[in-house]
Amino acid sequence: MNPSPKPLTSTIKNILGKSVVGVSLCPFGIYIDKDQPDKYIFNHEKIHWVQQLEMLIVPFYIWYFAEYIIRKFTNKGQAYISISFEREAYTNQYDLNYLKKRKPYAWFKYIRKRKFKMKMNEKV
Repeated sequence: MNPSPKPLTSTIKNILGKSVVGVSLCPFGIYIDKDQPDKYIFNHEKIHWVQQLEMLIVPFYIWYFAEYIIRKFTNKGQAYISISFEREAYTNQYDLNYLKKRKPYAWFKYIRKRKFKMKMNEKV
């Protein structure tokens, strides 16, 4: 199942926050802000799509939320970017071939990583 991007609605933005430019809501689809259509944002969301499928969707959301809560206390101010799923997606979003070579559960190696710098505008 390979999703195509759908427009990010105001309802989703109101729930998740105005700064959201993309979200993967498996099995419903990938939603990208129409004002920021970007192949790297789409690739980031496709990485999340694969993560969600390999964890059978519901366990993904449970793990994501649990890890977010834990990171709120251990990585103050950096909870979102410290989540292992986000680390994998941000680290590899500029590699448009990443999903072809990605190993199952690749996000797992980002759980214990201590230091993480979000790659911004490092297009490969």
